[in-house]
Amino acid sequence: GIDVLLCPAYGMPACKPQQAGRLILTASYTILFNLLNFPAGVVPVTMVTEEDDRLLDDWQGYGNDLLDRLMRKTTKGGVGLPVAVQCVALPWQEEKCLRLMKEVETVCGLRC
Repeated sequence: GIDVLLCPAYGMPACKPQQAGRLILTASYTILFNLLNFPAGVVPVTMVTEEDDRLLDDWQGYGNDLLDRLMRKTTKGGVGLPVAVQCVALPWQEEKCLRLMKEVETVCGLRC
């Protein structure tokens, strides 16, 4: 069986905090964990780099639709913002979730 899950904390690269509300749907899948009472926590693993930011200049997304353009606009200039993963365990298994969070933190060694 599955003991823990490691998944993106947000459905896109880090964006400027003042614009996060415009893209709340990119985090909608995380709501399921709360509804099902699964313990979950977020751990930063890296930060947006200058190279990441440069790659956004030519990024078109999957269809260059409104959501793709909005994602590019809100994430552009996010150098230094954290990129994180979400650790999730089954209900009543908080220790496993915390253990995975600690392992991710140890492996990634990011100091935000």
